[in-house]
Amino acid sequence: MPKVMIISLKRFKVGRNKYGFGNGQKLDTLVEFPLDGLDMAPYIMSQKQLRSGPMIYDCFGVSNHFGSSGFGHYTAFGKHPLSGDWYNFDDSNVTKVSSNNKER
Repeated sequence: MPKVMIISLKRFKVGRNKYGFGNGQKLDTLVEFPLDGLDMAPYIMSQKQLRSGPMIYDCFGVSNHFGSSGFGHYTAFGKHPLSGDWYNFDDSNVTKVSSNNKER
């Protein structure tokens, strides 16, 4: 397993029309996942990899798309590596969205 894992979810569906491809559609199915402690061990088939140590991942960033398949806007959430606080990045605006209340 990699030290850093990037998960990319396909959120757009391309349809077919009589001229070929087109009629793109954005999928809006809710995806739930833990921000801390995502255990990937149940999805590993290799016994050698399973013995290599824990396969636990914590989320530190999420990219978001608002709009449709033809147009839209991207924003991101990112976790500060020292404080653990989460921030919203939207073009040139950065705002704190949550604080880590754990002792540092």
